Amino acid sequence: MEAALEQQTEQKLDSLTKDDVELYLKVMRAAAGRVKSPAPADKASLEGATKILARSASGHVPTQDDVKTLERANLVALSMDQIVADEMKIDGRTYRGIVEAVESAVQDPARVVVPGKGGQPAPDHPPTPLEERLSGVNAANAKFLAPYRDEILRLLPIVRNPANLPK
Repeated sequence: MEAALEQQTEQKLDSLTKDDVELYLKVMRAAAGRVKSPAPADKASLEGATKILARSASGHVPTQDDVKTLERANLVALSMDQIVADEMKIDGRTYRGIVEAVESAVQDPARVVVPGKGGQPAPDHPPTPLEERLSGVNAANAKFLAPYRDEILRLLPIVRNPANLPK
């Protein structure tokens, strides 16, 4: 799984398809279920990370194994969908491209920052061809995802919740 996560991933540049959305929702639903009822290995990673963090607060320097445990706990807490996708044998790069496309098109309007508004500076250059293409694809994807938007917005805070991180 680590190799798939380390690959640089970019948003899918073509409009999303029904198969893309079904794959995304299949993984996210399974991930949300697993966050709510963690597997024993997931619980062990989170508990191990909590112990490592407590020891490091008293001056303990994390070992290589500790670092691996912390990395796994971060995945469990913030990217359970990556773990589920890997276990489903879904190509990590393909899945991440779909995730980027879905999540950039279905954003919480309260969190969307429009350049030139809300204190953000307007770009000082005309949009590049890639920026124009992404803008068009995002607009098309937003329309296509409208029927799924509420479910996606319910799943996101479950699967990507910083409160799940070990303390």
